[in-house]
Amino acid sequence: MKRLLFLSIVLLASAVDVIAQDGMYFEKRGYTADFFAESIVEPDQWVPWPTANNARQWQSRLSPGKYAALISKAEQYIGYDWPVGKASVFLDYVQDGNRTRYHSLQAARRYALIALVVGELIEGEGRFVNDIVDGIWAISEESFWGVPAHLNLQKRGVGLPDVNDPVVDLFAAQTAQILAWTSYLLADQLDAVHPMIRERIYVEIDRRMFRVIESRPDYRWIGATRKIDDPTLSYARRSFLERRPNNWNPWIGSNLLTCILLLEKDARRRAEFVHQVLGYLGNYLEPFPADGGSDEGTGYWGHAAASTFDSLDLVTRATQNRFRELGDPLIRNMGEFIAKAYIGNGYYINFADASPRSHHSPVLIYRFGKAVDSQIMMSMAAYLAEDSGLADAVPRDRSLLRVLAELFYSKEVIGAEARAPLDEHHWLPDIQVMTSRDNAGTTDGLYLAAKAGHNEESHNHNDVGSFMVFRDGHPAIVDVGSTTYTRNYGNEWVRESAYHNLLPIIDEQGQKKGRKYAARDVQFSTAGDAVVFSQDFADAYGDETGLRSWHRTFRHDKGGSISISDSFEFDELPNSVVLPLILNSVPDLSQAGQVLLTTGKAAGLAVSYDPDKIDVEFEEIGAGDRKVSDRWGGTLYRVLFRLRNPSATGNHEFIIDVGDKLALGEYPSSERGVSR
Repeated sequence: MKRLLFLSIVLLASAVDVIAQDGMYFEKRGYTADFFAESIVEPDQWVPWPTANNARQWQSRLSPGKYAALISKAEQYIGYDWPVGKASVFLDYVQDGNRTRYHSLQAARRYALIALVVGELIEGEGRFVNDIVDGIWAISEESFWGVPAHLNLQKRGVGLPDVNDPVVDLFAAQTAQILAWTSYLLADQLDAVHPMIRERIYVEIDRRMFRVIESRPDYRWIGATRKIDDPTLSYARRSFLERRPNNWNPWIGSNLLTCILLLEKDARRRAEFVHQVLGYLGNYLEPFPADGGSDEGTGYWGHAAASTFDSLDLVTRATQNRFRELGDPLIRNMGEFIAKAYIGNGYYINFADASPRSHHSPVLIYRFGKAVDSQIMMSMAAYLAEDSGLADAVPRDRSLLRVLAELFYSKEVIGAEARAPLDEHHWLPDIQVMTSRDNAGTTDGLYLAAKAGHNEESHNHNDVGSFMVFRDGHPAIVDVGSTTYTRNYGNEWVRESAYHNLLPIIDEQGQKKGRKYAARDVQFSTAGDAVVFSQDFADAYGDETGLRSWHRTFRHDKGGSISISDSFEFDELPNSVVLPLILNSVPDLSQAGQVLLTTGKAAGLAVSYDPDKIDVEFEEIGAGDRKVSDRWGGTLYRVLFRLRNPSATGNHEFIIDVGDKLALGEYPSSERGVSR
């Protein structure tokens, strides 16, 4: 009996110890609340930006063109009629799923306030102060600083905001950050109008942010609401088996840290709040892939990895470098992911919900790179700055932190050494994504990006085994990315495997969503001028299809072709197997055994196959969605390769190359898509 009691006590102690690791990522490194109480200094000792009393310091960092453009932008909002947020528009999301009408109205207020604040900071003559006050008051009167789609966080659910149950979402926290910077940088100017203005800012942020977070809500973005409570598993392992926190975590956290560090005068409360928020950030970092890859896609890099940088940079500055976490190799890897994912001509790998042409701030990339000593990031930033007109451009961002940094550091970025991050190949083993291009340092030739992974990734698409191909830096075989976000976005066609490249549709069934629906036997290798990536993605389909194995091998012969070789085995004969391929331009199917792109900048790219075993047709897709049309320049095309006589076992091969080489017979038939 004593032995059983002892064993029970040991197990309980172990369970408590493991559970206690939640939120302990930085605590285990010595960063306690007491550390922050001793280390954090007042804002005037760490904030790098000049206040509105020092407009000349801002002017010295701006080109004449940029200064004039910023003042002109601010002048547009003198006498601004601040738009009213109507309840009827807020209810759009519940009534018809529309997320954009209210969001656009809300964003207009934030952009206006930021423009006015910047105008006053750099001019310093008081011309914009009254309109800034009106903006502060209008925003303070809003019932909810977030967006309708995120009201699922409140107890009463979506609909109208409950002012008695404030919740913290992305845009509420970002609004608080804008007001916090405004209060700090324009303190004297606002107090001269009325002391209640800055008092109101603090009261609203305290009510809507500080007190809510201090109540320790069970938001998923902080790493709470786990379904797996096995005490023998570490937090990182549980996060791996479930959905780990996504970009909401550092995005919100960086804004919360800004507010508490700038506004809170109670040193103990400030220290404990910083400790708490960094505990949440630790929940994000502890299970983060060691290779730094983001399974959310590059479109969210600015709010995921970069907001992690914002958070760590703020605390580093506020502790006068006593907090030293920017030297962690993981943080550097997270930053360099954006360089590894760069294709060329402004395009990035866009698996999941990412946009193919994400407009990441050169200044943000540069600051991040400088902080983690990454030359590839700093050179990339300078390269992007060359084409962005950074010297005179007006930044457009709803983060005042990011806008201030862009104004303050743009000259330094422009003067840095510029180089495009066009490495020959990359392999990210944790998120199982690879890239390969014909020649390092240039976009000339073919570029391949492919993935394995699983179907419970953040912003997940069911896309295990999919890929994309570019020619001379221009899209040819594409990943659609996301469609317009609506209430029913989770069921959108674009997330299904049937709209990803060469992922088989088996008896009209595709891949399934969930962590267990994953690739196996994943391998990556290089040999001479060849890059080889292989996997078996049968498990991504579940049991219903009877698929026992589907082994796929990508092979990129540099300066030659890209091959996709499949071999498969079913428990029983399927009725139909169709493999889709998404193209950026109209395909020409006139020549048997070849799909040829004849229009667009990737014209001449060809996909060869065995016409004796595969029938082919195509259809238009995406034309009805504005986001798809805007991103891809119009309609996309879905080619359907249909196995003519499906068998229980078989194999086939597709060869991707430049059409004129195929037409000239430069490759033997075994390399032109003929099944073996």
